[in-house]
Amino acid sequence: MLDLGRIDDRALSQQPRLRAWLLVAKYATRDGRQLAARDILAEALAQAPEDFPFLLRYVVETFRSYDERTLREIIRRVRPGEEETMMSQFAQDVIAKGKPEWLRQGRQEGRQEGEAALLLRLLARRFGPLPDWASGNVVRADLPTLETWTDRVLDARSLEDVFAE
Repeated sequence: MLDLGRIDDRALSQQPRLRAWLLVAKYATRDGRQLAARDILAEALAQAPEDFPFLLRYVVETFRSYDERTLREIIRRVRPGEEETMMSQFAQDVIAKGKPEWLRQGRQEGRQEGEAALLLRLLARRFGPLPDWASGNVVRADLPTLETWTDRVLDARSLEDVFAE
């Protein structure tokens, strides 16, 4: 395994295209240093004009700390006059691609946690302090099950009725 962080930037490669890819890969994983590496990346991207759209896409999707202003600055430095076209293309690609899976998953987990918290509050209010088995059931349940149990709270005569199969 090769640790790019231990290799001086100038020694990565004599081939401009390969050097650009290696620099982007090297700084993609340097949390908190992406903005400091902006000048290095802009220089590397300029040396690989045929790969610029691909490298910039990688930068956009990997470097979460880059905002629109920073991306526009890099584009202006590397390809003056193409800023609006490239930014428009990125926006279209993001819309076409839809929300990233991690965002969908995060929202799903948030809904599940919220539903579990609501169910625990309703159960405690309706039936008093909850036994460990009831709390455990709620914590381990998936979202559809939590929704079913939440609906049952209003009509259930006992805690067992809420969790009945």
